[in-house]
Amino acid sequence: MGINRPHQRHAFTLVELLVVIAIIGTLVGLLLPAVQAAREAARRSQCQNNMKQLGLGVINFESATRKLPSPGQCDSTGSSSTTYNIHSIATLILPYIEQSNVYNQFDVTANPVAAYGATVNATGNFTTPSGGLLHKKAKGRAYDDPAFPSGQVAAKTKIETFICPSTPVGDRDPVHGYGGVDYMVFALSDVDTAPGSATYGMRTPSAGSAAWLAQVVAPMLSCEGVGMGQITDGTSKTFLWIEDAGRAHPSVAKFGALSSRVSPVSSPADPVPYGTALPGTMGGRRVFAWADPDAVANGYSGPSNSLGSRLAKINNNKTPIGGPAECLWSINNCGPNDEPFAFHAGGVNSTFGDGSVRYINDDIDGVIVKWLVGSSDGQNVTLD
Repeated sequence: MGINRPHQRHAFTLVELLVVIAIIGTLVGLLLPAVQAAREAARRSQCQNNMKQLGLGVINFESATRKLPSPGQCDSTGSSSTTYNIHSIATLILPYIEQSNVYNQFDVTANPVAAYGATVNATGNFTTPSGGLLHKKAKGRAYDDPAFPSGQVAAKTKIETFICPSTPVGDRDPVHGYGGVDYMVFALSDVDTAPGSATYGMRTPSAGSAAWLAQVVAPMLSCEGVGMGQITDGTSKTFLWIEDAGRAHPSVAKFGALSSRVSPVSSPADPVPYGTALPGTMGGRRVFAWADPDAVANGYSGPSNSLGSRLAKINNNKTPIGGPAECLWSINNCGPNDEPFAFHAGGVNSTFGDGSVRYINDDIDGVIVKWLVGSSDGQNVTLD
């Protein structure tokens, strides 16, 4: 009678193990891009939802008050002569995006003449002792006013609706903790569209000159407090919000940027530098914080300070992270520094005046973007 021997299992050979590892690696290589794409699709969808909420916030504000909210930044001169309201549009619409508890911590009624000793200047607006320029209709106390500390508490609230999850910035303000923002409204566009001009498609030189004023188009929102009736181009053909993602405190490498404008408060709480480069001078505005009107409204001008191309476009100087040497993101109007910018593939999200959210490809003609910024320029352009 034969002896039954137990079946012997052979171990994998080295070659077989290498083949299995190679197969697994190939599968991971095939699946990883799909997983990453699915995650980005979810982030982009959340970003679009945020922009829908911001659009509804403005529309509901107009419905309740019979006027559109101020953009916060009233013009865009590219210099320290820019005029502001006290509060950003992000602050003004807080009650309409379910953030009334944050809004109620701000002073929105104080007279800046009494609060800051502001005086009337040659334009009929106000100048504060710090040198800050305020619109004649400005009301309230600035978020960085140490005499009203609840403003700082409110401004440090991290509000998810203001943040696009696709933005690869970690801690936007590791110094003071102010809440960030990845979206902007327009103060104006001054892209040159004069036929035959040497700067066609770029910012017109000499802000404030007659040639510059001739190229400026007014956006949907105004510090004068206008209504929907002024949007003669049509709300479905006029930008309201657009992405401007990736801004941070000046101390944050690659993403940090300074304002060139001062706070209206002479000795602001949690002072931040301003100027063209660090270390700067303390007492500036924040170009990354949702409570600061310098962050949430900007002009569309193109990279006017670039050492390379100055053509206005969506997502200018997008790579590498931090910008190329000729247009680092720390420089005004380069990359996400006060210009339409996002970290999605091939474009940015935008909200139009009718509340619709649309994706704008970054190969769109920069001049078309200007006409979409303008609310009454008579340029009947569409994205269809």
